[in-house]
This record gives sequence, structure tokens and C-alpha cells, in this order.
Amino acid sequence: MNFLLHFIFIAAFLLIYIIAIIILKPFRIHRKRPVSTIFIKVSYLFYLACFLLMAYLVLFFSTSQQPAEDVDEEKILNGLTIFSILAFFIPNVGIMIRRRIVSWRVTYNYLVTTLNILISVGLLWFIIDLPWQFK
Repeated sequence: MNFLLHFIFIAAFLLIYIIAIIILKPFRIHRKRPVSTIFIKVSYLFYLACFLLMAYLVLFFSTSQQPAEDVDEEKILNGLTIFSILAFFIPNVGIMIRRRIVSWRVTYNYLVTTLNILISVGLLWFIIDLPWQFK
């Protein structure tokens, strides 16, 4: 039963990732801004892979023990929660409104690319740093 649940979530996450690739068309060259457009799309796909990996690990391998009464651990978990919420909204909103930005689109693409990379690095840091309970 546990294997089936893992399989369903992995299949769903892969489907989400494949749909994102189909919608974004990451290597379709834009005539006016080829480099910045590729950067924003590839950085978003990298972010999405990190976010889906983090979601999978939290769903299945997070420790079930309550944190000790240490204030530091509670601050870290609260920081992780706030970071996860921001990490969910900022890149998704950034990629959705990119076509509405006309006058300073290249700058916008590079700014959102930087945010995507920073959030991806943060997610990877949490993935490496958190204690996972692999069964």
C-alpha cells in the first residue's frame, strides 16, 4: 500500500513537471529577448523540480517527532514554513505575469530568474539540512 501511494505521488509530480514543460516551451527562442527568456524558463523549471522534491520529501520522509522545547528549532521550523509559502507563490506569480510586463521585460526576466535561483538554492539547502526519516 505504501509503495502504491509513493508511486501515485511520483507520477502526479512528474505529470505536473511535464505539463509545465509543455506550457512553457523552454527552448523556444524569442526573437527580441532570446537569452533572458530562456533563463527565466529554465530557472523556473529548476525551481519547480526543487519544490516538487521538497514536497515529496516532506510528505513521506519528514520526522514525526515533535520538536523539543528549544526555541531555536521552533524558529527554524517557522522560518521553513514562511520560506515555503513564499517559495510557492513568488516564482509561480513571476512566471504567470511575465507577459504583462512590456517596457522592462528583459530586466524583469533577469530579476525573476535571480529570485528563482535563490529560492531553489534555499530549497536545496533545506533538503540537505533537514533530518529526513528514510524507511
